[in-house]
Formats: sequence, C-alpha cells, structure tokens
Amino acid sequence: MKVIVWLEKYGLLLMALYCLEVFTPDFGSKVIESDLTMDAFNERLAGSNLFKQAFWILAWLFFTIRYLFNTAIGPLKRNLNTNVLLLLLLCGFALLSALWSDYPFFTLKRAIFQVLFCCSLSFAVCFAIYHGSLIKTFTLAAWVCIGLIMVSLLLGGGINTDLQLSGFVSSKNTLGKNLLVLFVLGYVWTRTLNVKDKWLQFTLLALAILLLMTQSKTNMMLLFIFVLLMQLSLFKLRVIMTSVFLMLTSVFVFIPAMSYYLNDYQHIALYVDAEFFTGRGLIWDALYYDLAFFQKMALGYGYGSYFEVGVVPFTLDDKYSFLQFITSAHNGYLQLLLQFGLLGTFLVSVMLMLPLLNIRNSFLLAALIVPLIQNVTESTLFRDTNMVWFLMIVIIASARLLTVNQKAATKTQYSKDAVGSIAN
Repeated sequence: MKVIVWLEKYGLLLMALYCLEVFTPDFGSKVIESDLTMDAFNERLAGSNLFKQAFWILAWLFFTIRYLFNTAIGPLKRNLNTNVLLLLLLCGFALLSALWSDYPFFTLKRAIFQVLFCCSLSFAVCFAIYHGSLIKTFTLAAWVCIGLIMVSLLLGGGINTDLQLSGFVSSKNTLGKNLLVLFVLGYVWTRTLNVKDKWLQFTLLALAILLLMTQSKTNMMLLFIFVLLMQLSLFKLRVIMTSVFLMLTSVFVFIPAMSYYLNDYQHIALYVDAEFFTGRGLIWDALYYDLAFFQKMALGYGYGSYFEVGVVPFTLDDKYSFLQFITSAHNGYLQLLLQFGLLGTFLVSVMLMLPLLNIRNSFLLAALIVPLIQNVTESTLFRDTNMVWFLMIVIIASARLLTVNQKAATKTQYSKDAVGSIAN
C-alpha cells in the first residue's frame, strides 16, 4: 500500500524526469552544428523505443485504475473530467486521421501514445495536488537536472564549442527549453500555493542562471516575458493570451489556408528570407508549397504521417539540402496544418483552448505564453514527450484544480482537508 501511495504522490515526478531526458542522459561532447539537424537526428533515434513504450503503458495502467477507483479524490475528479474528455477528443481526431493517412499504422501508433501520455499526465497532476507533492516534485526534478548538468560539466561534455551550456541533453536549445519549463512550473506552483521558502527561491535562481548560460535566445526571451506577465491581472492575461493565440493561428494556419482556397496563396515564408530563424524560412516555404502542390490543405496527411515515417517527403528529398534530415516543421502551427489540414487544425485549436478559457489562476494563464510562443520556432504542441507539451498538459489539467487564493497547509504540502477548497 505504501508503494501505491508513493507512486500516486511522485508519479508526476517520474514523468517529468522522463520528459527531461534524465533516464537517457547524453554526457558526450557536443559539437556546434545546426540545432535543426541535431534535434532531428535525436528525435529519429527516439521514434520507437521499448523503454518508452513500457514506461507510458505502465503509467497509464496504474493511474487510470487509481483514478477510477480512488473515491477520495472525488472533488478533484469532478473538475478534471471535462478537460480530460477534451484531450481524449483531440486524441480521437488524431486516431480518425488514420482513415486518410498514407501510413495508418504510424498514425494509430502515435495517436494511441498520445492517449496514454495525456491521460497519465493529467491523472498524475490530480494525485500530486491531492497528496500535496507539487512543490516536492518541482524541487526534486530541478535538482536532479542541476546535478546532471554538473556531472556533464565535470565530464567535459556539458558545453559546446561555442561555450553554450548544453548539459546532458542533445543541444543548448533543448536544455534551455527544459530549464524554462521547470522555472515556470516552480514559479507558478510556489506563487499559487503562497509558499515562501529561501531554498525554493534559490532553486529558481539557479535554474534562471543556467538558462542564461545556454544562450538560447528564444527561451531567454520567454523567461523575461513570463516574469512580466506574472504581474498582470487575470482579465488582462485573458485578453493577451487570446490575442496571441488568434494572431499566431491566423498567420500560420488560417490565412494561408483561406488564401489558398481563394486562389491567392499567401503565407509567411513568402515574406521572410530563406535563412530566417536559422533556415526556418526555407523549411516553411517548402512545406507550404507541399500542402498546395499535393492538395492536402483540407485534411492534411494524417497525424504523424509526414515526418518520422522512414520516408523523406518528396518536397524535402534534396540530397544537397539539410531539408532531407529534418523531422519536424520547426513551427508547431504549420505542423498541425500538415497533419490535420484546415478543418482538423480548427477543431484541434478549439479543443486545446476551451479548457484554457476556464483558467481562474492568473499564474497558470501567464505560463501559457511558453507553449504558444515556443510553438512558433519548434513543433511542440501535441508532440510526444516534448517538455513544452508536458507543460501544456499540466496547465490544462490544473486549469480548474488550482486557484490563486489557495493556501498551502505547509511549505511543501497541502493537507488533504484542503482538497475541498482546491476544487472549484
């Protein structure tokens, strides 16, 4: 019984460590080559992994059974069910896209994995709130990462040839993204639970310093923006987040798609240089051209059926270009359009935003800026065990479980009697 309780309390920690790549650290020397190529290569290697499959299947089995039969979490469960249902509808549409996918096996496999991932993580968040282990989860995850970074430095593989901190993961951008998500979660949870502890403040400071050492410009910018947004009211944040989401989806999805059907095809790649954002201008231009040339604008190629299927897409199959090595659109909005087309991307956008509109916690709402902006330069939304997708699921799962005025029973733990006041 103690093992079951321990897994309920720290299952979220184990999932965080998995997404942070703690279980498969890379202490080798990092060379300064294109981050696009490096990330693509590592993602391709991780595309099918027995440990990955076993980990998430077991996590899903354990937390689903506990969630269904643990009556003590009733107040929390009632507020989580709706958001879990929306995530399942999102996964269901991904499963449905196997009907028009050229690689239905890959589509089904990746969609089923997302069911396991979304459910396991959502339930783990619920149990972490119930057992009061959110702060411990953050602290332990942060210091495990900091410890592994120190080990990588001692072994000589933690800094690349441009003196950018890359630690125990594939690149400085990946490490920067992971450190940013840890900082955001730690800041949100400590402020929400009104925890005032010097050790936690020191932990947040250490994460921020390490993030700066990565020299990852996008993540440094997002850290600054997030801290500024934390000062705003809930109403102002709603306006900002809604505006940002509508603007980005319009620029990368709806304007290109609608202009295509109006026979005046317009997309952002026509107005930026090929080298824009380290070659992303060239990538985006090739992918928008692909959607139009092969008439995939309506429904796309199916979930997970464009990249990482073992075949280089025709438009990218140029042996003299780095395009043949990429395994993502390096823009999550464009990647959703590739997979689901205009119709599907609209439905996916609605399913993702509905739970977020119910957020009553200004700190959680401010954290939403990270996945929304990260998704411009990287494909992060609805993307396997990416740490930014991890953050998005945590935000959605927590949307109705945490309130700004919730007081922690101790500096590291709720009392179970507080559950009633946590649930809205």
